Amino acid sequence: MRLKVSCSLIFLCLPLIASALAKPDFSGTWVMDTNRSFSNPPGLEQTLTVVHTGDQIKVDAKLKTQQGEQTVNETYTLDGKETEFAPPGAQPGAKGKRKASWLRDGRGALIEDVVTSDSPNGPVTRKTMRKWTLSADGSTLTVDYYFDDQRGSFEAKRVFVKK
Repeated sequence: MRLKVSCSLIFLCLPLIASALAKPDFSGTWVMDTNRSFSNPPGLEQTLTVVHTGDQIKVDAKLKTQQGEQTVNETYTLDGKETEFAPPGAQPGAKGKRKASWLRDGRGALIEDVVTSDSPNGPVTRKTMRKWTLSADGSTLTVDYYFDDQRGSFEAKRVFVKK
């Protein structure tokens, strides 16, 4: 009898455990909420179109700034392996290395970029880390940015709502 009760409890709890371990799906169209975002360029507006399949995230970002409009297309493979990539908007000859992985708790993703370019004073390295997290109800995507380069270290936050 105890065995039957124990097996029944385990069977009933499996869906709850599976949903708790499920990784977020970032797919959708996301519009930046400027009121909840901070430390971004003045007048920045951003829309993300995200296609998330398994461990791959494809992002089409449309940005509007005081300098004009820009489209950035990137792909992140969340396998923790370092890969080379062409840094969008970087100086000619800039080289980039990227590592993307799931956060340990499975609640989000971490994308780490290191971009090296030449300057009149020698090579310059910029490190950018982006932490993507999704709200429990799936309606809010938060991207925390951490930058480190020759100017110093700073952070920014972009909060997006699902369209």
